[in-house]
Amino acid sequence: MKNYKIIYRKQDLGLRLSSLYRQRQLAIGILDLGTKKELEDALAWYIGNMNVSLHVLTTEYKLEEQQNIAERYPDVSFIVFKSETSTGEYINAFADECDATFFLIVRTDLSIIAFDGERLMGLMADHNHPAVISPVMISSQGEIMPTLRAPFLSGREVAPMSFMPDIESEDPAPNLYPLMEIGLYDRALFQRLRAYDVEIMGEYYQALDFGVRCYLLGYSIVTMRALAVQFPNRISIIENRSECDGMNRFYTKALSIRRIAGKNVVEKWKPYVDKEVLQDEVKKKQVNIQKTDFFTLVKNWKMD
Repeated sequence: MKNYKIIYRKQDLGLRLSSLYRQRQLAIGILDLGTKKELEDALAWYIGNMNVSLHVLTTEYKLEEQQNIAERYPDVSFIVFKSETSTGEYINAFADECDATFFLIVRTDLSIIAFDGERLMGLMADHNHPAVISPVMISSQGEIMPTLRAPFLSGREVAPMSFMPDIESEDPAPNLYPLMEIGLYDRALFQRLRAYDVEIMGEYYQALDFGVRCYLLGYSIVTMRALAVQFPNRISIIENRSECDGMNRFYTKALSIRRIAGKNVVEKWKPYVDKEVLQDEVKKKQVNIQKTDFFTLVKNWKMD
């Protein structure tokens, strides 16, 4: 049973009843994480600058705060949860509902300062296209943030290393996961990869779990300057990497399989083991489709 409702934009009400309805190329999901003014400013900008389907991902409480905002923006759809939930759950719902080939996830506390549609869609049209293109991120002071992540093991713990993207290069750079889950997604591939694991509570571990899963199953995530965002009120981004409920789900999926002589072998990654995930997901499904292992990923990762 869905724990959200949808207020459809007026155009969608007609399109959904039409036999001529066709899937859109791009939809934008706006995470309503800030103030009323930030949402209104974001909607005004996207309506004025991006001629695509817009969805606000919000809660009933925030919608009440906004004083009939859905009526004031009839060209926007609203996906409304009963209460605050994880970023991944917002995105999963949006992917289910947006009817688009690709979707872009943004937040009300950031501004898009680069969106080169030709380059972005050109890369996504490539046969070996990434699952996600994550943006270059710029601080309120105009400085590039170190948002590239590379896989690394520190003892028994995954501890991704951070690097600065090369802003001079137009080429895509590999990134282990989409920071803050912001980025341009291939919707069908996102769902084929089973979306975000909403039983993992922390945003960092949700994103890390999805990113590592992409690579283990043979896909990639990249960052490129064709997509860039700026945070008007942030000097830096500090991830909360502390332990959270569901964290062992990530470790079990990411590190329980070693690829030896071209075959996948299951080994428990102690002390971080979720026995149910190990039995129902890793042994029954993942072991048959995984293309590489995390240890090989660390060894072969290339970062300029």
